[in-house]
Amino acid sequence: MYDILVDLLTDKFQVRPGLVSPEATPAALGLDSLFAVELSIVLEEDSGLTIDQDELAGAATLADLARLMQERAGAPSGVPRP
Repeated sequence: MYDILVDLLTDKFQVRPGLVSPEATPAALGLDSLFAVELSIVLEEDSGLTIDQDELAGAATLADLARLMQERAGAPSGVPRP
């Protein structure tokens, strides 16, 4: 799931790949509260994952976002451990 999140961030949200890491926060990447709304929509449309925007906004790091995605999908997250 982490790889899917990275692809979404770099392709759809235009985040520079060099900034993306499991420890990165959405705020550090310049992603605001609208990001959670947009990500919720993109995840449902592209992956069929239904995650509330409030849950997405509550994730502190990209690793947390990937874990949340994994929980919804019921698959291993693939989040690299620091």
